[in-house]
Amino acid sequence: MKLFLLFLSVPFLEAAQLCQPDGSGVRRFNGRPCASTTRYVDGHKGACGCGTGSDTPFDWNLRSYVTAPSERYFDDGGSSLWCGRKCGRCVRLTPTGGFVPGEGNAPSNHNPVTFMVTNVCPINGNQEWCGINGKPGTNQVNSHGYEVHFDLQNQYGQVAAIGWDNPEVTWEEVSCPGDLQSNWQQCECSHGSG
Repeated sequence: MKLFLLFLSVPFLEAAQLCQPDGSGVRRFNGRPCASTTRYVDGHKGACGCGTGSDTPFDWNLRSYVTAPSERYFDDGGSSLWCGRKCGRCVRLTPTGGFVPGEGNAPSNHNPVTFMVTNVCPINGNQEWCGINGKPGTNQVNSHGYEVHFDLQNQYGQVAAIGWDNPEVTWEEVSCPGDLQSNWQQCECSHGSG
């Protein structure tokens, strides 16, 4: 009888965090750096100035795959909350299949998606996720063990539509696709403002 009950409970197991801490305490998956994710909705132009002077965001900045990464990533180790050094850069996020227990769910697919940095997740007020006191490579992590956090714009449900509910991801900087490169040229920070 015990064997039968054990067999029934197996389908209910969750993957949880698949990225494991390395010798420095930084989470990795198959040798690749990992990040935590959350979703946000906000009607502002963001910390890279992707909107009009009145703080109205460009429509693409609400509809596209854009992100507000943790502050130390946003400014490449600095603490600027405007026109950070990573503004306009793109990152490819690939779900591992894991998630932070109680904060998300396993994604319905593991397809990579490229996001552009157009905003920031400041440490102040976001300590749990974005309270990372150094840029990647300095062995500084958030409360869940990740050296970077990406808050993903979900104004029109674009992140939910791909089956992502705060998945754990691997990340890498990549070239931006043509449409995002073109859109970036509209942003204040693309012209050295700040």
